[in-house]
Amino acid sequence: MKVAAYQAPCLPFGSMDAVGLIAEQITACEAEGVEILCCPESVIGGLAHESDGQSPSDVALGVDNGELRDVVAPLLRTSVLVIVGFTERDPGGALYSSAAVLADGQVAAIYRKVYPGYRTVIRAGEHLPILRHGSTPFGIIICNDIWYVEPARLLAAGGAALLFVPTNGGHLRAPSAGFRARGHNLPIARAVENSTTVVVADVAGQQGERFSYGSSAIVDPDGIVLAKATSSTETLLVADVEPNRRIEADPRGWDGHTNPAVNRAFLRLSQYGREGQDGNDDRSQGLAPVD
Repeated sequence: MKVAAYQAPCLPFGSMDAVGLIAEQITACEAEGVEILCCPESVIGGLAHESDGQSPSDVALGVDNGELRDVVAPLLRTSVLVIVGFTERDPGGALYSSAAVLADGQVAAIYRKVYPGYRTVIRAGEHLPILRHGSTPFGIIICNDIWYVEPARLLAAGGAALLFVPTNGGHLRAPSAGFRARGHNLPIARAVENSTTVVVADVAGQQGERFSYGSSAIVDPDGIVLAKATSSTETLLVADVEPNRRIEADPRGWDGHTNPAVNRAFLRLSQYGREGQDGNDDRSQGLAPVD
């Protein structure tokens, strides 16, 4: 199967120009036989920098009322499955950083970012759905979600053979070697530890004082980088992947039952996290070593 990641330019906040740009990428994908195209987080409307006075509500789109479908209508006339990031407003007015799955001429599914970060009006999503393209199960996590072990692990445990990661790194004000290293290394880590293919689509370039390196990449289950974007450059990455490889032939990491002590220790660690929030600081139980 061929998949693609579109590293889009870092557009001004409020711009809807990404719709036309993605339509051009779809045409290129059709010519190359690409089946799934992943686009960046909040590429439609832009990522609001709330500390700069930008409000996510200014670019938020409703799903149930048809607002999103009206905006992405030019992207629905294709056989390519498209994953595209936008700011979602639910019927009650709550805001989410979401990714829409466009397939079969419709908005087929919505994923809401589960770790939106701190100091934001964006709410956390509560579901990690397993989606399907033909016989291939896949999952979506968004940007900051990849910094945590659990979302990718849960999706892989549920059978996802491909993980798509709409990302938006356009919030740096100064160069950061650590941030850049994590942008390169975290997709490799999640691919290897979960035996999945990971597809990251970022933005690249600069708007005002903020810029994005562009961390788009396609990584196979062995951690081999099949395709990687040049920093700060708009580009379309395309790679052939083995969509069901993890399920059929790569069981690494999925035989934890062979050492129940490890599982017990991990569960105690999780229990400590919950108790710590309740004021119970029983570290001896939560952080007990493996027996």
